[in-house]
Amino acid sequence: MYKTSSELKRTAKDSLAGRWGEAIKLSLVPVLISVLATLGVILMFIVLGAFGYFMYENGGGEYFDDAYAAGYDGFSPTFSYIVSPIISVVWSIITIGISFTFLDVIRREDKGPLEVKDAFRLFNGNDFVPVFLINLVMNIFIGLWSMLFLIPGIVKTYSYSQSNFIYKDLSTHEDTKSMGVTSFITESRELMNGHKGRLFWLDLTFIGWHILAPFTLGLLYIYLIPYQAATKAAFYEDLSKGRYLKDEEAEAVVEEDGEWTNF
Repeated sequence: MYKTSSELKRTAKDSLAGRWGEAIKLSLVPVLISVLATLGVILMFIVLGAFGYFMYENGGGEYFDDAYAAGYDGFSPTFSYIVSPIISVVWSIITIGISFTFLDVIRREDKGPLEVKDAFRLFNGNDFVPVFLINLVMNIFIGLWSMLFLIPGIVKTYSYSQSNFIYKDLSTHEDTKSMGVTSFITESRELMNGHKGRLFWLDLTFIGWHILAPFTLGLLYIYLIPYQAATKAAFYEDLSKGRYLKDEEAEAVVEEDGEWTNF
């Protein structure tokens, strides 16, 4: 028996009860980036709208159209091909580190204070390269599926979504360096068999929050990012039932959550 979306959200809220300040501190980097990105997009639309209005009002419409059509942006190529991928990798590793910490909180394994440095837990000699490679291969696979059509790419995104959590659990008692990168992706695909719709629906329940966020100038992300990350961690915990933990650790999870079924 698996938890509903409402129950998963309740689990996340209960685990963060009295620790919301710490959860926000842990999520500080993605929160700041999300808020700044939202403000940047809003500012961009305001500036472009004002500039376009000014140009057309003063007879500069042709120049504006020509400059736009020519892609008159000297920073665009550099940002797109160099800076953007670097930011994307760093962002991914940080958000995964945050998700791992929230999973520990869900399991009541992390009883100490949550700090900003916990978001950077994967920037070490053991985990950075494996996690980077897992996500690189995942994105390649998803990209290839998306070339066929958009829907297969979305389906595979959900199929592979638990790969990082599976790596986290297995790395506590297995020599993950001897395991192929695709083994974690394969395990995720098998684990998510019959559950992709559940995760898709869980994501849909957060859509309203994301639509509302720009109207708060991005400030809603202060609450939304840790809330959603903790809920996703609760989803994995509910789905895996300790399947990838050591036997004694798995038994502890079963005792806490009740009887579970093999997939």
